[in-house]
Amino acid sequence: MSHFAVYECKVSNLDYVKRALAEMELGYIENTTITDWSNRKLRVALAVVKNERVLPLGWTINKETNQLELQADWFVLPFSQKDFTDKISQLHSKYQVIETCKENRWHIEEDDITINDKGEIEIIATQFV
Repeated sequence: MSHFAVYECKVSNLDYVKRALAEMELGYIENTTITDWSNRKLRVALAVVKNERVLPLGWTINKETNQLELQADWFVLPFSQKDFTDKISQLHSKYQVIETCKENRWHIEEDDITINDKGEIEIIATQFV
């Protein structure tokens, strides 16, 4: 049955999620409503957009824990739950590492970011003393 549910997705920063979505060639809309297959509506902090269409996929902020929660109706989405959550988590981590390196005065060139044969992102950071 089609409905919204909360899914595990290891992300904690909406700015990194936005960058990850852009890299995945997806868009987003902030503070909007998403609608599932049965026409139930849910207010989200960030909704995913594909081909100018708001998908039934977005993040809410849990008021008790202040954590991001992925809400989705996978029944009508054009990609699988595992593929999407794995990719968004991986790219979120990539941008988190890059930002942490910058904050600590490490330098990363675009060519220093590669994907190995296992599909893992490798980042080479350098620091000049």
